Amino acid sequence: MYPFRSKLGLSNRRDAPQVVAVEPWAEDFTLMPGEELEVIAYGSEAEPWFHVVECDGTSQVYCEDSNSFEVLQGGVRLECGHNRQPEPGG
Repeated sequence: MYPFRSKLGLSNRRDAPQVVAVEPWAEDFTLMPGEELEVIAYGSEAEPWFHVVECDGTSQVYCEDSNSFEVLQGGVRLECGHNRQPEPGG
């Protein structure tokens, strides 16, 4: 399928949920305290790489030089919105 791939592991060591947003696809996955996940990016022309931006309870993971990606937790593929929490006051 794609000849190149890169994997990034993320762990939530906070006492609150942590949103992981995967860009440029704008998909979000929420890690509860103590949970981990892996973002795997696939590329057709070059090995993908990651740029991570941390801000206010969100980790933005930019998949650079990537054609596709998947998010796994314990070997199970997660869907966008995994563990999404309601907005405060909403």
